Amino acid sequence: MSIVEVARIAGTSHSTVSRVINKRPGVAPETVAAVQRAMRQLGYTPPARRRGPRPAGMKRVTTGTIGLLMVGTDAMFARAPVTAAVFHAVEKSLTEHGFNLIVGQVGEEGRLPPDVAKGQIDGLLLHGYAPSPELRKTLSPHPSVWVLSQRSSRGYWGDRVCPDNEVIGRLAAEYLLGLGHRHLAYLYFSPTHMGFRSRAEAFVETVEEYGATCEMIAENPSSRRPSRREDFGDAQTDQVVKQLLAMNPRPTGVFVPRDRLTVKVYRALREQGIEPGRDIEVMSCDNEPILEALDPRPASVDVRPELIGEKAVEQLVWRMQRPDEPTRAIVTIEPELVDPRRWNQRSAGRARGDESE
Repeated sequence: MSIVEVARIAGTSHSTVSRVINKRPGVAPETVAAVQRAMRQLGYTPPARRRGPRPAGMKRVTTGTIGLLMVGTDAMFARAPVTAAVFHAVEKSLTEHGFNLIVGQVGEEGRLPPDVAKGQIDGLLLHGYAPSPELRKTLSPHPSVWVLSQRSSRGYWGDRVCPDNEVIGRLAAEYLLGLGHRHLAYLYFSPTHMGFRSRAEAFVETVEEYGATCEMIAENPSSRRPSRREDFGDAQTDQVVKQLLAMNPRPTGVFVPRDRLTVKVYRALREQGIEPGRDIEVMSCDNEPILEALDPRPASVDVRPELIGEKAVEQLVWRMQRPDEPTRAIVTIEPELVDPRRWNQRSAGRARGDESE
């Protein structure tokens, strides 16, 4: 059990759960009660808060506390299951290493958890957007690892652990090409999202390497301003799908870079009389359980969030022991293709008693 499950049951964010656990002010009494009920329901007991160097052999560790900050973003787990899985793995791994965890959400006002503001931490795990220059001065002296961030714009520092978005784009393209599709499309949601941009570029390059054609379809592909909108609503999805269907010739295979957007694309296609999996092949990304509700279930790329969380902690521990190391590390996690067709083939083979399956 972890604060991820507590937050989900209580219907609040994990930063709020962290404030309740650490008895910090600013949480409504009814929210405190909801968090406490969720903890009792799950049988969750926070790790004992400890002080002093830990674990043994880590001479530079002084407080035994790590800060996990969401900067300019609110990763509500109901809407961000990949982030939830990463944070779950982070909490588990930190506990195994003997560290305390403080979770905080940093908004435009730049308010930090008290221990972080006072510098009473050994390191930082960061998720989201580059903070203001003033806040960066406060945070950047600490060993830091950005998680799920591959952005290269100004304002970032420290190491990064993220999915290999280039491999994601290549896997998606090769999957659709392998099914015989020669005219493909990338549905370019959130065009200023650096991860999506890397997936798009790799997808297009791979398609062209194989001598096929690719269309880039976006609501506003010319925008260069960093966007904090991580998702599209139904109206924006409908607009992108209509652009897809208006093309002549129409692409027969499309890549949607996030599973939760794929659900909306399925709906929008069917409202236009187009059947996914029959009229257009849809490839997705993240391998969320939400795909089980789709028929047919599309192939997806698993970004392996649990491994991202584990490696983020490992990289932070490494950096804490080597704060003066001049190199900046970017650790990319190899994704995996999840193809429901293979599941069906294995199931059919077992039903026939085919040992080769």
